[in-house]
Amino acid sequence: MKLLIESSPYAIIATDIKGNIIVFNRAAEELLRYKAEDVLEKIHITQLYPPGVAKEVMKKLRSPDYGGEGKFTGSEFKVVDRRGKEIPIHLSTAIVYQDGQEVASIGIFTDLRPRLVMEQELQETHLQLIQLEKLRSLGEMAAGVAHEINNPLGGILIYASLLMEGLVSDDAKREDLGRIIQEATRCKEIVRSLLEFARQSGPKLELTDVNRAITDGLHFLENQATFHNIEIIKELDPSIPPLWGSAGQLKQVFLNIMVNAADAMHGRGVLTIKTFFARDGDKVAIEFSDTGGGIPEDILPRIFDPFFTTKRVGEGTGLGLSMSYGIVREHRGNIEVDTVVGSGTTFRVLLPVGYEEAPAQEGAGNP
Repeated sequence: MKLLIESSPYAIIATDIKGNIIVFNRAAEELLRYKAEDVLEKIHITQLYPPGVAKEVMKKLRSPDYGGEGKFTGSEFKVVDRRGKEIPIHLSTAIVYQDGQEVASIGIFTDLRPRLVMEQELQETHLQLIQLEKLRSLGEMAAGVAHEINNPLGGILIYASLLMEGLVSDDAKREDLGRIIQEATRCKEIVRSLLEFARQSGPKLELTDVNRAITDGLHFLENQATFHNIEIIKELDPSIPPLWGSAGQLKQVFLNIMVNAADAMHGRGVLTIKTFFARDGDKVAIEFSDTGGGIPEDILPRIFDPFFTTKRVGEGTGLGLSMSYGIVREHRGNIEVDTVVGSGTTFRVLLPVGYEEAPAQEGAGNP
């Protein structure tokens, strides 16, 4: 029996009627980070649970509503390991009787962390698929709408410019025509963004130095007025290898995130950019951390939605992050966001390392 208990892949713990631990198998050692010799008859079972949980377990164990009196067929609880970390587990337990007398209780503890991680990954994958489907559908719609309104806008610009040329310099109508040309030009820019969004296709892959892509983007931005009062801290890992990707598209992603960071800080603050190996070295992380006001909880789930923006009318189309998300997914990566309202936001771009062999080029998206 002892061999069976020790060989079990599940943590098995037994206590005497006073709650002192008398059985603590190898799987329990791995789960709770205790050595059996440090636990047996030295630690009370209540020390392995958060406050009040052991009492709840015993209450259910002695109730006929949870598998029969003296049996508890299972529920989810948390236990506390040697370092004080709470671990989610599934517990099945029973009272042990001898000659009709209660002599001990025994529990089987199943670590739920692998299952919870899998559920989280499935949920994230599901949300990513929903987002990609939204982008695909919107791309098809955007292409049609953009083509339909592009020609009329061109006509408005041409005729407004012709009318402007026929007016004397002090004619009052020039101001009105100038406003028409300005707003029509802004509409043309939105249409151009729509067409770019609709025409996104699988990236042309080449060996790309992400540190170089970041540096090139910074050279472009540092001369813009928005960045004059922003301190930029670079912590770029020089050991990051070249990745298979589109340098142009990745640079666009980095520029979008950096411009958004500057906007969030209203042109004054600290932007920290880091590159490092993540997820056991199988991914490269590119982090952009700002000291802005953070993203409110109600807005966070929508930031990658096409056309969603918190900027004032005329200051953005709401396509930057959507396009960035689509580009990163085409590179078989992901974007994570950590934010604290009042403290700032970190955008983390994760890209796969596997650069020895380029991944197969996938079919293009919308024409």
